Amino acid sequence: MVTPMLAAAAVDPTFVPPVYGPGINITADQVLEQYVWVFCAAFVISFLFTPLLRVVATYYGIIDQPDRVRKMHNVPVAYLGGLAVFLGWLTGLAVSQFRRLPILEPGLPTHVTINFSIVAGACVIIVLGLWDDILGIKPWVKITGQVAAAFFLIAEGIGTHCTAIFFNSVNHWLIAWQLGPGDFTPAAISLANPWVVPEWITVLTSSVVVVCVVVACCNATNLMDGLDGLCGGVTAIIAGGLLFLAVHLAMSSGGYDPNLDAMRVVIAIALLGAVLGFVPYNFNPASIFMGDTGSMFLGFGCAVMIILMSQGQHWRWFLASMVMFALPVLDTALAFTRRWVNGRPLFSADKLHFHHQLVARGLSVKKTVLISYGLALFFALAGGLIAVVRTRYAIAFYLIIFAYVVVAAYKMGMVHERPRVVTRHDLSDGVKPAPASTLEPANVIEIRDPTHLPDENGGNGNNPPHPPDSQGLSRGVAHLSHTGTRTSGSDV
Repeated sequence: MVTPMLAAAAVDPTFVPPVYGPGINITADQVLEQYVWVFCAAFVISFLFTPLLRVVATYYGIIDQPDRVRKMHNVPVAYLGGLAVFLGWLTGLAVSQFRRLPILEPGLPTHVTINFSIVAGACVIIVLGLWDDILGIKPWVKITGQVAAAFFLIAEGIGTHCTAIFFNSVNHWLIAWQLGPGDFTPAAISLANPWVVPEWITVLTSSVVVVCVVVACCNATNLMDGLDGLCGGVTAIIAGGLLFLAVHLAMSSGGYDPNLDAMRVVIAIALLGAVLGFVPYNFNPASIFMGDTGSMFLGFGCAVMIILMSQGQHWRWFLASMVMFALPVLDTALAFTRRWVNGRPLFSADKLHFHHQLVARGLSVKKTVLISYGLALFFALAGGLIAVVRTRYAIAFYLIIFAYVVVAAYKMGMVHERPRVVTRHDLSDGVKPAPASTLEPANVIEIRDPTHLPDENGGNGNNPPHPPDSQGLSRGVAHLSHTGTRTSGSDV
């Protein structure tokens, strides 16, 4: 049956149902003046609890041991930093309950109402991350937990109509095809009762989108947590961009849903404050790691914001938020593409992520992290562009950006694994062979003779090389150098 609301949406695919009457325009200061205290509370709690939880983690042995393979820090570093971020974020949400809404409506609550499913889903992610940090879990268990967190959101209706804008366009064409030229008013369409896409299809497809966004964001930030301060700083920039979108929506939505507008602002500003309170302790050299607890939680927080941007059929804001989150997504997409192209399991761990490759090219950890901050800022500004230009122009700009990114990644060797350079040594030199697990023939195509290097006795290294056999290695063994990077999370 075609309801009047569905008929109106079919006539105008960009239709947004009014909830609280005529539009009301407010300023950015009116939006933020009450919620700056949310930021302060989240920042202070995260900043104070991070060193306390470092002591707790050290006392109970919840630490990340260096292994000189993928975790390249020199000394054991405590985990549980992610728990401090979560506590800061939760405190920010609690403080928001004592601040009034920017727009007050008669008979409605005077403070923002945070959906319980958002907090419940975050708790699931935190428990999952702590389990992995302390005991270690398999990838499929992580993904199952992330799907469970997404189902909490779906159960309360968050994001269950994010594909409605697409199906409203389909219904528009279906009605026009069935009725032909004539009266397209909502009353006429309801009377004719043409066939349209059932609502359950919208709910089903939207639910799939919600699950995919949550799982993708959680794992993207988890994989990015490979250098000191990288994941936290990049996520802080993304949270700042999402906050900008939330404030802009609250200013321009006309007050149709003051609670939804305020909830977007509160979640984003609390996430920003909590991350900024943690980053000083995590920047190189890090004194504490966020672990999978923090990296997956940050991904979940960003996923919730991306999904909330689709509420009310604001599809252009959903697109903008995805662009802001592009750096973690591109890094993950490149990782899976690289493994597929090179015939390796998609979920196999490696040290070939974007940040690892920058370090391998000679950049220091700090420079690599700062470059990543710059890229994250660029994508945040690109996502915010949609607030000041027409959507079609923004989409054209996004297509150019991502086309260039794909070509640049290919030309820089980030898709095909770059070969390693190894040095041939004679077994009689007393050089200890490298472990077999570090020598992958597919990754070694250049074998450098020791004649290019000074010899151990202070000579000029002009000794004749050992004659190679048909394999090119003869009596030699290869040595691989490791970069000073670490990876606190496992590839999922």
